[in-house]
Amino acid sequence: MGYFWIILKPINTGIAMAEEEKSASLLDKAKDAVSNVSEKIVEIKDDVIGDEQKAIMDEFKETSIGKVKQVMEELNNSLGIITKSGYEFKGINVSLGLPPSVSTAFHYKKDITEAERAAVMEEAKDRRFVTMILKCLFKAGDFYHSVKMGEYTLDGVSITLGLTPGVSVGFKKKSA
Repeated sequence: MGYFWIILKPINTGIAMAEEEKSASLLDKAKDAVSNVSEKIVEIKDDVIGDEQKAIMDEFKETSIGKVKQVMEELNNSLGIITKSGYEFKGINVSLGLPPSVSTAFHYKKDITEAERAAVMEEAKDRRFVTMILKCLFKAGDFYHSVKMGEYTLDGVSITLGLTPGVSVGFKKKSA
């Protein structure tokens, strides 16, 4: 009894190889895109909160409710200054855990000029927490202008003051 072999080969190996190369190329492009986005996020984080992060952390090393009260009082006494910055104060959340933290929310109203920014910062110079908040608000606005969001505009900024400070920037669809 004889045996015979049937060898199956793709008829057009060039097409299969081209598709494999195309898939590999797309995968490489996706990896590069993820890498670029990751680098951009780190850069943005450093730009938006980098300078203020150490100062905020230093202020909140003391884990007392007294620090939270101080932030709340200073903020309450500075609402007029914050309004001049182009943002509206929307609210505050306080975490009384260990360590305590204060989260503030602001609604973006308008851009202000560099001269107006300087005047606002000068007015707030003796208010440590308000100065930190204003710097974060201005950097959030600068971030918004540096990225292209298409049909979206800056809506709000949330700032967390504590041992793990943070800035969140929210966008909304532009009105028609």
